[in-house]
Amino acid sequence: METPLLVNLAPAVSTDVCRWCFQHWGIKNRECVHVPVFHLVALKWFGTSNDQRPLVVVGDERYRTESEITAHFDPLAAPERRLIPEGELGELGELGETVLAETNYYHKTMRRGVVSYMYWNMLQNRQLVWPSFTKHTSWFEPPLALIVWPVIRIGLIKGLDLSAENAIKALDVVREGFDRVEATLADGRPYLTGDSFTLADLTFAASAAPIVLADGYAGHLPEEAALPAEMQTVVNEFRARPAGDFCQRMYDLHRKPSAG
Repeated sequence: METPLLVNLAPAVSTDVCRWCFQHWGIKNRECVHVPVFHLVALKWFGTSNDQRPLVVVGDERYRTESEITAHFDPLAAPERRLIPEGELGELGELGETVLAETNYYHKTMRRGVVSYMYWNMLQNRQLVWPSFTKHTSWFEPPLALIVWPVIRIGLIKGLDLSAENAIKALDVVREGFDRVEATLADGRPYLTGDSFTLADLTFAASAAPIVLADGYAGHLPEEAALPAEMQTVVNEFRARPAGDFCQRMYDLHRKPSAG
């Protein structure tokens, strides 16, 4: 199989989800990540739109969105490395359906809250957000992005419907997600769907990582001390919760250090 190429914007949580999945599967991959807005050109080049990202390219094949990528590549991994459990007859089965349902919630609902809060607040200070926007991108993108920074900032605010009011509301969405994790783990199980690490655990951990500044996240996250006082309070709130501890534990147990 030709080495899969991951195409996405550099700071996206979905980039870290894909990186983590490929690492867990034991499938080597390449990356083509971009400063926000610049990624639109790369996606168009491969015949893909922004709402279909992340994109993985393998030869002439295109795999779009996290669900399509995991559905294709997970069965290619060794049985012990798979993230979506199969039933006795090789079909999805009840456990697999549960894993996908939990994955969908943390991806589609809770992550939206994390993104709304973190993007709005970090976009108030270009120096704070700049490293996460430019890490691992092509050498020529950061200087060009610096020139058009106001366009990038406005584009993200409008595209993601960011505002101070929505950022506050988003925290309630994140709290509901953390409540869900804690209720699920209350019976003593080590993982969200039982005794094994699955896509649900990975997706929750990657989605929660920016708001707890998880150690091991492959994208750039700022140091806590660099954050405004109000953001530090929020980070510490979520870090102190059992679900915040669970997030970090997933990175500690199941994520190898990323080179670079």
